[in-house]
Amino acid sequence: MGIVQRQSLKNSIVNYLGILIGGLSTMFIYPLDWQLYGEIQFSLSTAILLSAFFSLGSHALVNKYFPYFESTKTKGFVSLLFIYSAINIIVISGLLFLFKAPLSSILEFGGFDVSKINENLFIILPLGVLIVFIAVLRAHSFNFGRIVYPDIISNFSLKIIVPGIILLSYFSLINYTIAGWLLVIYHAVIVIALMLYLKSLNGLDFKSGILRRVKRKKHAEMLRYMLYGAMNHVGNILVYKIDIVMIGLLLSSTKVGYYSIFLFLSVVIEIPTKAVFQITAPMISKAFDDNKMDEIRKLYKASSANLYVVGILLFALIWLNIETFFVVMTNGEDLIMYKTVFLLLALTKVIDMVTSINFSIISYSKYFRVNTLFIFILAISNVILNYYLINSFDIVGAALSTAISMLVFNILKTLFVAIKYKIHPFTWPLIIISLFLLLAIFMPLLFPEIFKSILLSLLISGGFIILFIFVVYKLSISIEINRFIDKYSAKILK
Repeated sequence: MGIVQRQSLKNSIVNYLGILIGGLSTMFIYPLDWQLYGEIQFSLSTAILLSAFFSLGSHALVNKYFPYFESTKTKGFVSLLFIYSAINIIVISGLLFLFKAPLSSILEFGGFDVSKINENLFIILPLGVLIVFIAVLRAHSFNFGRIVYPDIISNFSLKIIVPGIILLSYFSLINYTIAGWLLVIYHAVIVIALMLYLKSLNGLDFKSGILRRVKRKKHAEMLRYMLYGAMNHVGNILVYKIDIVMIGLLLSSTKVGYYSIFLFLSVVIEIPTKAVFQITAPMISKAFDDNKMDEIRKLYKASSANLYVVGILLFALIWLNIETFFVVMTNGEDLIMYKTVFLLLALTKVIDMVTSINFSIISYSKYFRVNTLFIFILAISNVILNYYLINSFDIVGAALSTAISMLVFNILKTLFVAIKYKIHPFTWPLIIISLFLLLAIFMPLLFPEIFKSILLSLLISGGFIILFIFVVYKLSISIEINRFIDKYSAKILK
């Protein structure tokens, strides 16, 4: 786990710095204009959803087939990915144009505000195209064991651009239309920056004639895998982005702004998850190629233990002090009645962390098609649940829909991996520390008045964290965590 630890740690530092900037923006900048913040989040989420259809899974080929192109010394891998992506974009764009009228009629019949999409189409369409190529270039950088700089180029910089746009609008230096174009220009710059970074790694191998050099049989195999990857990707987007899109179409941009704040807080919890998933994906793919199931088993156990501990820690830290967050935040009183949204979204992230890399295990195994079935169940259930629950419970319904869908999804994945490969991430120590998770959930619900005091909430959360870390250490849940504690406690006690 050496490279995993190094890259994950560096990536987490960068992302937590981004979270710090995002946190300051959340408290002091985003509330200046809930509507514009909601418009930006709606446009980005809709563009990401559109990019899932535009790409048709082309980015899924990156980690799966990179070892093949390396072993056969076939140059032009990036060229092939770009060609596939461009063809997909042209085909899907044509279909959307042909069926625009009937699709709009269906959405309007369901009570969706289609005019919101039409008004932002000049932003959503180019963003969707650019996001496709960003996904391909980011995924390819992971093949070289690099996840830090791509995150700085794309994710970290977004934390600066969005508040910058809102401030420019707040001081009447730009209008909403210019704000949209700035988003598009920013994503175009990201594409260029990622290409330059890959070139520095000797990974930007554009070669002409790549379509001819790859055998027809291999093309067919890659296209089949790409289509399965498309369904997986669309399903994931329908889990993580459809809620924002549907809130925007069924409620308002302001409600999107509210919901996005809670989503931001829940993302704090999953930052280590993204780092581990990104760096372990190529390792799992190679382990399957080399038939090293023991290595996959170790990765699965270690990733789940480490992520679950961190997940509970971060969840408790935020949930026990969420009332304090509202007090400090500008216009935080607007969000108090919706704090259950965070609870549901955060628990979704924690469940993802304890089941860790099961999706990657299935994706890179011979059973990768099974993910298509699971994603199909996930996608359909999430769309239906969002539609009914948003109409019934406002933005709390969107969070509840995500929580239910992801719980079922993770249960299906975990059971499948356990049945087929006889491996699972659960141990008795993990079950024991789950008691701490339950304690953190129910304390603010059972004793709400206590946690309205800033001083008391800080003292309780501090005591909770110290006790939790002590128990984790004594149970030896994670070798990496124990070594980390030993290393720094020794320095402190010197």
